[in-house]
Amino acid sequence: MQEPLPVDAALPALANAHYEALAAALARVGLQSARALSVLRYNPGKRCTLAVASDTDRYIVKLFADTATVLAVSTVHNVLAGAGLASGRGPTVPRIIGLDTEAALIVTEMYAAAPASELVKRGDADRAGRLAAQWLRAAIKPGAALGDPYDPPHVLEDVQRYVRTIARAAGELGGRAGAVRDQLAANMPPPGCTDLRHGGFYLSHVFDLVDGPGVIDWDTFRQGPAEVDAGMLCAAARWEMYQPEYERATQRAIGVFLDEVDDLVDPARLRWYRTAALLKFASHRARRGAGDLAASLVSDAENVFSGTLNSSASH
Repeated sequence: MQEPLPVDAALPALANAHYEALAAALARVGLQSARALSVLRYNPGKRCTLAVASDTDRYIVKLFADTATVLAVSTVHNVLAGAGLASGRGPTVPRIIGLDTEAALIVTEMYAAAPASELVKRGDADRAGRLAAQWLRAAIKPGAALGDPYDPPHVLEDVQRYVRTIARAAGELGGRAGAVRDQLAANMPPPGCTDLRHGGFYLSHVFDLVDGPGVIDWDTFRQGPAEVDAGMLCAAARWEMYQPEYERATQRAIGVFLDEVDDLVDPARLRWYRTAALLKFASHRARRGAGDLAASLVSDAENVFSGTLNSSASH
């Protein structure tokens, strides 16, 4: 292992500073000569994502706290493969190279392509929006009862937590967030047609494979209507691409996406889920001390819910 990795007793592969479990697991899946290039993401006690190289290829290794998560993510990939969404040609999910239940890890191919968030920064917001829409259309009904339900009552449980976080971290802003929560509670949409959804459908999780999108990071999968992912994509774009120089391009990408999926989503249900997701990201910003960004996201939530934020690219 070339790069120092975190030591985390909750993750079997990182339980000690010698990383014997990680090395042994990589050997069991055929990556004996692998070396860690970088830690891409690390959520202490829950998961760690590594970029790993062998002699000829690069891979993503996701480390979890338990075997159940590894098996669940593997099942999701298998279901999507059965729906024709794991061919390696877009729309697709990454190929699974191997998994190891003892070390609670899963290895997938690593895309060399750019994520849609990078396309926005490069000025190709239209393609970013279309790639995300292409995935939503292809995966509109994989026919799998997988994942925890994410119907409006479950969403409101999360929203209550977001509002408490905003109130603790940003004082008066919590009052505005609470008013949005009350509006969501008073206007819950019917559940809609539920199926397997990504759950963390961000532009940074959608890659441009030229022939279509490749969609990564399925460990937050859940069960819900298409508006779960459509609303998350729109809200997350504002969270990921918060810099002022990208604001116009980000809105363009959202607009193109919404135009492309217009026939797949219910407008009122989409506004509802998008509003809830904006409160999620506002709580993230508030917790990190970014009060101005949190306030901007709460403003977006207010405007999306009221219908005054028109994101269509055709307007």
